[in-house]
Amino acid sequence: MKAEIVAIGSELLLGQILDTNTAYIAGCLAGKGIELVQTTSVGDNLQRMRRAIKAAIARSQVVITTGGIGPTEDDLTREAIAQVTKRPLAFQPHLMEQIEAIFRKRGFRMTENNRKQAYIPEGSIPVENPKGTAPGFIVESADWVTISIPGVPSEMEYLMENAVIPYLQRRFHLTHQIIRYRVLRVCGLGESAIGLQIKDLMKQGQNPSVGTLASMGDIRIRITAKADHPEEASMRIGKMEEEIRNRLGILIYGVDKETLQGNVVREMERLGLTLSVAEAFTGGIISQKLANTGSASFAQGLVLQSETSQRRFLNVSPEAFRAMREDQKSLTDAFAEKARQEGGADIGLAVHSRVLEEQGGDEYRMETFFSLATLDGMERQDHVLGGELSTSRERASIMALDLLRKYLLKATQTA
Repeated sequence: MKAEIVAIGSELLLGQILDTNTAYIAGCLAGKGIELVQTTSVGDNLQRMRRAIKAAIARSQVVITTGGIGPTEDDLTREAIAQVTKRPLAFQPHLMEQIEAIFRKRGFRMTENNRKQAYIPEGSIPVENPKGTAPGFIVESADWVTISIPGVPSEMEYLMENAVIPYLQRRFHLTHQIIRYRVLRVCGLGESAIGLQIKDLMKQGQNPSVGTLASMGDIRIRITAKADHPEEASMRIGKMEEEIRNRLGILIYGVDKETLQGNVVREMERLGLTLSVAEAFTGGIISQKLANTGSASFAQGLVLQSETSQRRFLNVSPEAFRAMREDQKSLTDAFAEKARQEGGADIGLAVHSRVLEEQGGDEYRMETFFSLATLDGMERQDHVLGGELSTSRERASIMALDLLRKYLLKATQTA
């Protein structure tokens, strides 16, 4: 069974509010094995609303709309559904009574335009709303249903759980089939390179299905399984996860909502290690990520943005510092070792860079150096990063944490 969501409201298109309703409804549908095939956002324009709803009905058995059922002139969902389904709006006295009761309960005086909310398409099923003054409604046909509920998140969530999902279970005899997913989080390769390694696992129509989503410095691999029982879905996901892990190995750093920094500090805690960071390029991003974990394994972070602060940190003369800058890798090593010693930590992590090319505006091509000072010696990497400075700093912070993660993996294996 296929479903679509039509989120209604010009405020969504203007960026005034974030559409969290669609994500919530999608999760509710997935939990009952209902496949969501498309979502649409449309403004408060009757003609566009009609087009969006009509197209959704033509594609899917279940169409859920949110928003546009308030009392004002731009609340047009009722009219759009009535026109698309060719059912005139009809006044429902019992809905009017409920709306009036809510106003009395809250100590407000109802205005005449709230009467509009008691009109729903003729022959539709009312969805009573004890949380607010906007009742929903369901229009049924032999081949599809449309379900219209409020856009206020608290009201929408209540009606999804207490009215919409129970209705869909009864109407479509949803008993067992469910959809489950797991997300593997990867760093160290780009999306295209990851895609090549798991290309054969991403074919259309497979169960479980596999897809990728890229964000800055982080690739997410989503494994989605359909099954009649949770155990079967978990088994399908587990087999696919094992295959992907066999191919990608240590590139996978976490699962679902785990973060790179969270997993790094958890491993440091397990090994009884502490960390001090010197950031001569990333502007405190690494320290902020680590500090937000609340872990005591992160001892301190220092931001060394200027040449003066870098020289003073190393406690060398201007002449000596200029000589050190001739070898950027050794300079970054010095930052890492000094951070380790000054912080009284087991590990010192440092990031430094130099500009190779100014690309105009705030964009640069930069050679970036990473050093990890440990009791066993120095680990280092260097990468060329390009683009906006803020983007390069974020990417560099992820690379630095990933260098630390891989060192901790080695330390675990030799412990």
